[in-house]
Amino acid sequence: MKIDKSEQIYLVLVPHRDTRLLLRKYSGTLLKEGFEGAYSFPWVAPLASLLRPLNPQELKNIAHAFRKSAGNCKFNTEGTETIQFPPKGNNEVLSGPRLDLSLPPDLLKGIGDPFPSIIIGTRLFQGGQNMKPLPCPPAISFSAAAVANMIWQPVSLSAKDGQDVYGYKWKIGKLSWLPKKAE
Repeated sequence: MKIDKSEQIYLVLVPHRDTRLLLRKYSGTLLKEGFEGAYSFPWVAPLASLLRPLNPQELKNIAHAFRKSAGNCKFNTEGTETIQFPPKGNNEVLSGPRLDLSLPPDLLKGIGDPFPSIIIGTRLFQGGQNMKPLPCPPAISFSAAAVANMIWQPVSLSAKDGQDVYGYKWKIGKLSWLPKKAE
């Protein structure tokens, strides 16, 4: 995965397609209720900010360690939460269902910094904007998931009125699926 200077790299947890479909429907509900940024982030959970993209073997090792730390349990969501995203960004806030899980303590030692909370992104917006309470997300429980590198890049677009509008591009790398059972 080749990156340039304006791109940032993250380790993300990618739920199975069926789970992402539920999250997409939730984002649709947010948009209908007037919450901007409901489709501005892929339906994945950022786990850590990385210094470099991880190679396939590192992703496989992380997937195995992640499954082992979670046991054979399912991943469950509990309410909503917000985090600053990107961590050193310009007041952008990512919100979504909070996952009841944590990374093994030394899993990313020397290669990245874990996020303080793990949420599945369903809305990315400017802090302070439309801070009314979010509708409760659906209760989600899943066991099928993968880890992957995600490259994140801010882009500037010109608006008709001369104001700069900012958006983002992302690319999710090859998925490394968590084993079905802990070894």
